[in-house]
Amino acid sequence: MLGSFFRLFQLGMRKQFIEVTKYQWHMGITSFGGPVVQFQNFNRLFVEQYEWLNDSTYQELFAVAQALPGSASTKLLFIITLLHTSLLPALVSFLYWALPGAIGMFVLALGVGRIGNNLPGPVYALLSGLNAATVGVIFVAAIQLSNKAITDKLSLALIFLGGAAGVVYTALWYFPVLMVLGGITAVIYDLRFIQRWWARRKQNFKFTLRRRNAPADEPQSIELSNLEDDSIWLPEVYRNDSAADVSGARAPSMSGVPAARRIPIRTSTSTRPMLDVSDTESLPFQERPSNDEGGVDASGVRAAPVSQVVDDTPKDEYPVWLGVSIVIGFFLSFTIVIVIRAVIKDLPVTFLLFSNLYLAGTIIFGGGPVVIPLLREYIVSEGWVSSRDFIIGLALIQAFPGPNFNFAIYLGALTYHNYGASSILGAVVSFIAIYTPGMLVAGGMFTFWNKLRRYAVVTSLLRGINSAAIGLVWTAIYRIWETGYLSEKWTDGISLGEDPWWIVVASTAFVTGRGWGFPAPVSIFIGGLMGIIWWGIAGRKS
Repeated sequence: MLGSFFRLFQLGMRKQFIEVTKYQWHMGITSFGGPVVQFQNFNRLFVEQYEWLNDSTYQELFAVAQALPGSASTKLLFIITLLHTSLLPALVSFLYWALPGAIGMFVLALGVGRIGNNLPGPVYALLSGLNAATVGVIFVAAIQLSNKAITDKLSLALIFLGGAAGVVYTALWYFPVLMVLGGITAVIYDLRFIQRWWARRKQNFKFTLRRRNAPADEPQSIELSNLEDDSIWLPEVYRNDSAADVSGARAPSMSGVPAARRIPIRTSTSTRPMLDVSDTESLPFQERPSNDEGGVDASGVRAAPVSQVVDDTPKDEYPVWLGVSIVIGFFLSFTIVIVIRAVIKDLPVTFLLFSNLYLAGTIIFGGGPVVIPLLREYIVSEGWVSSRDFIIGLALIQAFPGPNFNFAIYLGALTYHNYGASSILGAVVSFIAIYTPGMLVAGGMFTFWNKLRRYAVVTSLLRGINSAAIGLVWTAIYRIWETGYLSEKWTDGISLGEDPWWIVVASTAFVTGRGWGFPAPVSIFIGGLMGIIWWGIAGRKS
């Protein structure tokens, strides 16, 4: 019996490994354009093409990945694979995703460590062209992500406000705060706390006026219909007069549900006619939750329409206690590292580099747009890597496949090279330190996500976080634009708008991607080529 179970387990695991290899072996070498483009590619592949999950679940997981520390694209891919398969195939997926770009950045660090203080003019032009093209490619992906996320006026407002707030101010703590505020705003709006309060205040005000102006012998009463039915506060697209409960949320589609599992919806407003309960088939109905564990199932009550494509409910094969233990163990290790760093003096550079990147991987929320300024603070400010070498790596990481967190491998290898140590060891230490926090927290969180997602307040919170995070994507476009132009004079980078040619390069990448459907690597390659052309025409004369 045990042998048969083991053989079945091996067969299922082998099938999962084959599926992950078939669909994901190439992603680490073809996913160019940074996290924004990668998010859009994940949606296209896993929702539309492979049908591993539906679009509403993808939006939830995207918000979860943004809300947890670490590389957002890496966590999202890991959680999607974990949802569809199991732990070991998900870890293999992570290696397929992260290792190719990490190896490429390590090789780049070996080359940069051997160059002189000044780069040739064509190299600066190439880097500027890559940066400009990256702006155009990210712009295309940002539009596509925004179109999917905008379901009502609130989501539009949160995307706009998140992007605007990220442009006008930058700090390490700032981006996580913006996303949390976006989530809280969505909860207040979706659960209609303010709308209900305002409706009651308005009704009480009218009642007070009527009482003051009415004759003394007229009976005093108040119409309660507006207080009990607040569906008037929902956007028109989410109202359904023929099948709506008293909360105003649209009832989910129940086609194919047996009549025995249908519950007539009670309406208590005095202005509505009584329903004929003799015909249960024609009544508005809701499905009775089949599992009451963890609260009422609110997966069908959403601010945006739900697209039920496939059954993608997270599996219960991982015990909750294991996930909680993983999260607690991680934060315990984080505390130990910080205490050692604060108490012990003259620590070796290996531990200092590990602790800095471990801290960075823990406090980075929002992924790619946040990692660049934080790594500059924790590496360049320590004097381990020069500002020029940092800018070179920043320009080239945009043209490399995989997650932007691989930039840490480049910086770690350079740090060890500058200290006369093994660059390979520096790359390995950096890889482990920068990715471990996000992977541990995401893997632990996944075990009890199935229970958290049942609550309407959680789905609303993630809706707001998702919208604010997409707003920060527009901030990332602005940041790259403002530091994308490199030359012998401006080695730290200035705005691409200083020369009209880079506007043309960015526009070309946008048109080829948005209008002609060119893949991101092709558009970025064209941008680098246009940078070389610019140097051949204008660069030699300057």
